Amino acid sequence: MPEQESVTAPVSGSEPFSPGLLTHLPRPVHKVALVRASRLGDFICAGPAFRALRMALPDAEICMVTLPILADLADRSPYFDRTILFPGYPGLAEQFFDARRALAFFQAMQAERFDLAIQMQGSGVNSNPFTLMLGAKATVGFIRPEDTPGRLDAALPLPDTGHEIHRVRALTDFLGAPAQGDETCFPLWPEDRKAAETLLANVQAPLIGLHPTARDATRRWPPDRFAAAVAHLQESHGGTVVLLGEAEEQETARMVAAGILGSCLDLTGRTSLPVLGAVIDRLAVLITNDTGPAHIAYALGTPTVTIFGGGDPARYGPLIPGPFRVLAEPCQCRGLNRGDCPHGAPCLDAITVNAVLSASEGVIRLGTLPDVTA
Repeated sequence: MPEQESVTAPVSGSEPFSPGLLTHLPRPVHKVALVRASRLGDFICAGPAFRALRMALPDAEICMVTLPILADLADRSPYFDRTILFPGYPGLAEQFFDARRALAFFQAMQAERFDLAIQMQGSGVNSNPFTLMLGAKATVGFIRPEDTPGRLDAALPLPDTGHEIHRVRALTDFLGAPAQGDETCFPLWPEDRKAAETLLANVQAPLIGLHPTARDATRRWPPDRFAAAVAHLQESHGGTVVLLGEAEEQETARMVAAGILGSCLDLTGRTSLPVLGAVIDRLAVLITNDTGPAHIAYALGTPTVTIFGGGDPARYGPLIPGPFRVLAEPCQCRGLNRGDCPHGAPCLDAITVNAVLSASEGVIRLGTLPDVTA
């Protein structure tokens, strides 16, 4: 593989910390590699930045480098022309790293001869070396505030504050791509809606969605409280509880289902990511921890109650007005991205069943199911 110095060359007439790289490039941009190999919620929050880049480079081929689990979502996006599966890289824990596979990956990427590679992954400590190895003529990315740009042709310190949508979009603003609004999107194909319709056939409306799991313990409201909240909703409105989650989350789903006396449909582990979105689109309300499905619901406009523990609603709550309610109590470790809490997560314990029930009653949409042909 060529040495890094021979893969990239500085862009003439541009300082790394100067804005407007898109206007400084010596030739038109025909092919772009865009790196965002992050979790579902982070990927959705980057949508406004993706849209700004697409509008700024309407004729370029934009290739999204992302996690295999997000490939279906990237394929459906109107902002990308092609999806490239992230092969893993040291220090980027989202995907298992296989050195032999990575070597073949970088050889293939350098053969693509990208005009521009953009790192939207984060601070750049590990993701900038990965992005530079793609071999683009110009490379841009976030860095930590105290770091130098290194071999990047353009570098922007990753903002410490603000909503995740604005933090990521700061990079496209810096590049010279005009903002195109804060709305996120979750595209659905007709086959996604048809699959959801099949899964939900013959169930009684309204559909009360529950996503009672989360990767981190600091984001998990107790399962028995989820069951108690929907029990009250079913007493008032009838309908069916729809449990959502990944296959490895089935034990939590069973715990919740055991406390539900009314109609319940467990779809945990039974949907692809796009079909999950199509199911969420048909819900009367979604009650969820602060996880990826909440961001799907924000994008689709589904009435949503989001329970925050250690996560920061100022960074990951809904940014666009809608039928959304956020429940969050004071938290000593909010925003520290801890997987556990040394204080016993009192912020989660302080969120009561009545609070969730009241918020749900405030946003629930009653009546017929949404038209799946829309």
